[in-house]
Amino acid sequence: MNIFLISEEGKSREALMTMFSERGFFIVQALEETTDLGRVDLVVIGAGRATTFGSRFGGGVLNKLTRYVFEGGRYLGICAGAYLALKPYNSETTGFNLSPREALDIGNWDRGCGDVKINWEGRPCVVHYENGPIFGVEPDGCEEVAAVYVDGFDEVMKDGIAAVKGQAGRGRYFLFGFHPELKETTRFMVEEAIDFLFREE
Repeated sequence: MNIFLISEEGKSREALMTMFSERGFFIVQALEETTDLGRVDLVVIGAGRATTFGSRFGGGVLNKLTRYVFEGGRYLGICAGAYLALKPYNSETTGFNLSPREALDIGNWDRGCGDVKINWEGRPCVVHYENGPIFGVEPDGCEEVAAVYVDGFDEVMKDGIAAVKGQAGRGRYFLFGFHPELKETTRFMVEEAIDFLFREE
């Protein structure tokens, strides 16, 4: 499997590189308007800031990513990568909204970092959180909620939506508001997300 991985330097990127390499995936890391996404099985955008990524990519690349997913591609967004795929909240994040949801209380995005409790597909888990999005209500019924926060750093986060999955055109996406890759006990969530993305109906 060919994976396009975009993530800032740090523990998150290292963890994702390790996970994907252990599964024998080929990892590409340079995204430009001239990049051929036809050979890419999965695009992963992880740690960083969505505004920075959006500014770096520009409208041309964001539109290219949108076409990639709608034409049958697969997308995994973690933290900043999830913010980027939600409804735009500034000019830099405009052009790649796969999900109809918005990030709640975006003005208070810097709500905290640390371990929090979630309910993952009906299972209680402790995950690592670093200022990721709290997903708003989805009006069209076209997505599934994969995880909900049990506690958190504020009232918006408590009982808020922590991860969603859905379909955009012929493609699929999975968005995490937290970092499943940063704890060995939660890395199975990335595996389950990939299983969903490539599951045959």
